[in-house]
Amino acid sequence: MNTIEVPILNNEYKVIVCFGTPEHIEKVLKKYGHKLDTKSSIIGNRGTCFYSSKENHPVIALPTFPKTPEQIGTLAHEAVHATEDIFIKIGQPPSGELFAHSVGAIVRTVLIKI
Repeated sequence: MNTIEVPILNNEYKVIVCFGTPEHIEKVLKKYGHKLDTKSSIIGNRGTCFYSSKENHPVIALPTFPKTPEQIGTLAHEAVHATEDIFIKIGQPPSGELFAHSVGAIVRTVLIKI
């Protein structure tokens, strides 16, 4: 089980990526202030992005480290949701080069850590 923090734009905004059991994911979500029914949201899913309020960092939850093309694709998909959440919070359109580089930073950082 692992948790990776990825700064986006600056240290004020970050995306948390965690891997592991629903119990581990629940602990990570609680640490970052999320209050959700995690087990029903993660069991049977390839991945989920949790974002619930302006105060919380988005959390990407995956059952395992992404190694296959399908798992890396899921990470990229959830990275788009997480980045979109941050851009909406700061009042910027979720598109363009800065958006694309932010999504790439999440995927690259996670894959480097594997």
